[in-house]
Amino acid sequence: MASQSPQNQASLYVPENVVHNTKTITFIRSSMSAINGSAAGILGLTGYSGFIFYALTALFTSFLIWSVKTNTHPGIYFRNGSDVWTEGVFGGLFSYVLFWTLLYGIVHGTYKTIMVHLHKWFMVNF
Repeated sequence: MASQSPQNQASLYVPENVVHNTKTITFIRSSMSAINGSAAGILGLTGYSGFIFYALTALFTSFLIWSVKTNTHPGIYFRNGSDVWTEGVFGGLFSYVLFWTLLYGIVHGTYKTIMVHLHKWFMVNF
């Protein structure tokens, strides 16, 4: 990039473009966090295993953003290349926990309640 003129280098970091790229990463992370949280809830992950699952999926999401969206050159799209790996990770954690607990409660809590009621019904009627 040293061969580019200062005018071209300045145009790479137009504030509106950087904001747009940051919003894109935030949207991707929020969406993936909701999907991954749903998967963790359906799988029945609890405690540390759920947070380890989030860490692994957040790392995988960062890798996908780095490889697919930036073509392994994040410095072109962001002032700091590490933004691809760190931007929105903790914000996505809130979405992850929300969907993780929601789906866990729906799938595993409802299933147990239904089974208890079915067992009582069978014991009374048969």
